[in-house]
Amino acid sequence: MKKIALWPIIKASFTDIYENLGWVLFMSVIWSGFAAPFLFAIFPGNLSTPLRIILGSSVIVLGPATAGCYYIANKLIKRELVEWRDFFYAFKKFFWKAAALTLILITAIAILLVNFIFYFQMHSPFIKVLSIVWLYVIIFLGIMQTYMFPLLIEQDTGIKKIVKRSFLLSIDNIGITLVIFLIVTALLIICILTGVGALLVMMGMKSFFDTRTFLSVMEKYEDAPEL
Repeated sequence: MKKIALWPIIKASFTDIYENLGWVLFMSVIWSGFAAPFLFAIFPGNLSTPLRIILGSSVIVLGPATAGCYYIANKLIKRELVEWRDFFYAFKKFFWKAAALTLILITAIAILLVNFIFYFQMHSPFIKVLSIVWLYVIIFLGIMQTYMFPLLIEQDTGIKKIVKRSFLLSIDNIGITLVIFLIVTALLIICILTGVGALLVMMGMKSFFDTRTFLSVMEKYEDAPEL
């Protein structure tokens, strides 16, 4: 199997972002527009319960909007011609699979987070330490997510296969994927803290990093049987 180096992936990802900064802005702003209602629904505030439910239902479009960003990133990395309509093409094409993938991720993280909080509040020191396991599982889900949307765009396969292949790719390339995950997480935190960064570059940047990582890692499996 071909050995995959980490530094070329990092360098290429930053180069992709720099060379396609206009598209990074486009993807990030349009994704933020789709994400805003859901974020308002889950953040603390004085919103009424019915309004939170209405805003929260917008989670259904969060996945398709994410798929639109990853689709554009995939085409740009491959040096293919891209138009703004491509975002909405992917939004429509991957709507149900992307929506299901996002709902599964959010539900899984929510359940794990509730378990962590529940066990961490126990008086037993042993249980408190044991509760950290739930955090590790959440982190691993974040690592797996690196591959989920790139797999959806590149292979357009079923949800079960996407989750399975993301798991296997994460396990088999844990070193590279963990470092990329930490870099992207650090960049996302910086974007969120700056406020404007979250609006202008966050999703575009993540789409390029994840897609570049996926395409690079898949090179080592070119002659391998299908997972």
